[in-house]
Amino acid sequence: MGDLAETSQVISQPDLWGAGFKTFAMLCIVVAVLILVLFLVKRFSYLKNGFGRGQFIKILSSHHVTPKERIALIDVVGEKIVIGITPGNITFLTKIEKTEALNRIESSESAGATHGLFANFLKSSLKGKGRSGER
Repeated sequence: MGDLAETSQVISQPDLWGAGFKTFAMLCIVVAVLILVLFLVKRFSYLKNGFGRGQFIKILSSHHVTPKERIALIDVVGEKIVIGITPGNITFLTKIEKTEALNRIESSESAGATHGLFANFLKSSLKGKGRSGER
């Protein structure tokens, strides 16, 4: 009768390694499904909002002044505007109206060289400015 009691104790004890493996496998499956759903939501929300199609506002270039502050050159329905962006607000700085500057920006856009566009624009603008601040 002692053997029967030992056998029932062995049978009633759960297999901890097997249960742990099943739990870990289910956790991995749930995390993978969550990542897939988030990826699909992000992808379809971009398509729904019209990103990739004709946009009315485009960020042409951006220059970080500090880690949380930057200056951005944006195109709003064909007008080139420079804005300052901080964590607390967005400030209008200037509108670019000079034809030579607009031609340089548009030629850079058409060439696809948006990387460093704003920095190149500032450098070329400062070269023409001189030390006295006159143009």
